[in-house]
Amino acid sequence: MKRCWPLGPVMPARTAWRSLLFLTLAARLAVAQPQAVRDVAGFYSPQSPTCGIQEAIDDLPPSGGLVTIPPGTYLLRRGLALRSGVTLRGSGTATVLTRGSQADAVLIQAVKGSSSVIPVDSSDGFRPGDEVVVFADGVQGWYAGHALIAEVEPDRLVLAQALHPGRPDGIFQPDKNAVVVNYFAAIRGPSMFFGEPAEDITISELTIDGNLDENPGPWHDFTLAAIHLANVSDALVRHVTVREWIADGIGVQSGRDNRVESCLVERCRFHGFHPGTSLRGAVFSGNIARENGGDGLYFCCIVTGITVNGNLFHGNKRSGIGGLGFGCDSSDSFNVVTNNVCRDNGHWGIEVTGGRNNLVSANVCIDNSRGQPGRYSGIGVIDSHGTLVSGNRCGSDSEEPTQKFGIEEIGSSDGNVIANNLCQGNREGGVRKAGRDTATSADLGTSR
Repeated sequence: MKRCWPLGPVMPARTAWRSLLFLTLAARLAVAQPQAVRDVAGFYSPQSPTCGIQEAIDDLPPSGGLVTIPPGTYLLRRGLALRSGVTLRGSGTATVLTRGSQADAVLIQAVKGSSSVIPVDSSDGFRPGDEVVVFADGVQGWYAGHALIAEVEPDRLVLAQALHPGRPDGIFQPDKNAVVVNYFAAIRGPSMFFGEPAEDITISELTIDGNLDENPGPWHDFTLAAIHLANVSDALVRHVTVREWIADGIGVQSGRDNRVESCLVERCRFHGFHPGTSLRGAVFSGNIARENGGDGLYFCCIVTGITVNGNLFHGNKRSGIGGLGFGCDSSDSFNVVTNNVCRDNGHWGIEVTGGRNNLVSANVCIDNSRGQPGRYSGIGVIDSHGTLVSGNRCGSDSEEPTQKFGIEEIGSSDGNVIANNLCQGNREGGVRKAGRDTATSADLGTSR
């Protein structure tokens, strides 16, 4: 009979059990390290440009942690910069981040991206510690300049560091209407542009109030969104209210797998929500955007795999959902727009403009085209290819219909599928097809 000899000494069962228990407990303790927590109450200072909130964020260890903001109104003169692993959490609607009055000036000399001084016609209203943005015709968006003021003199603003635009060789010229304004994003990632990437940022349970009555504009820019996440992945924005902000409400540019859930954005100068610039795989769910100056939600530039589901977009000056496709075939693709309600918006309920292989399904688009009754349809498919439009309800809930068609295909659109939609109660008909190879079937409503 063969015997199976051990390869080494045999540990007694009791000793082995104790060793295994010790190793298990040690592993658990190593993983379950307590999260660093900072309460803004311990850092609060009315003299700080962020009332002490940024100081609390900066006091976290490199691994991040939680910053809690107690109830109160916090006046920001510069934006809050978050980094990887940081959670910023307020106390619901009792925590309000707001901004003061607008200060703006005209540049009297050309300023380059590397400049540390901004010559202006007047420095009235600016204060040391203020964050500012510099615009000029054609030098906006990713090319705008952002900086913090160190000193204020009668005819110039001295910056804490060189002006930081997206394009260092950009020049802000007086003959191109160059201006400097004390505008900023209230909360952003570590980079305004596509610099340092970040991940695992959470923003929740707070209100951001832009104080539009004291900020008449007319400027706005997507880098100035109340929440501006650029090159951030795995972020979560939840239970945040943004009202009357100077630009977009919540913008997510680039990055991947971000979530914006159960937020309210209202009466902002431009768009409510803004997924843009190469964003991948984000989810916008359960949100409300109402009475904003642009679209309720605006798609922009090479976004892929975005899900917009279960939202309410109403009373916005432009479209409920706009810009899907970004006006060219090679832009937005494989995005899903489903189960949203778009009503009483100024332009389209849902605007698909360019792009390929997007899905628009099971949405309700009623009483849109409020700005120009009879001009826009519930869903517009414009210069788009390979788009599936199915199971939508497009019509009217009022005595006088405002939408042109329920679903309208326009321009070079072709090769789309428009099927199983209910499009009754529109001004000119149910579905209007333009593309020779577009397939329509089982749509209820007058079609042509």
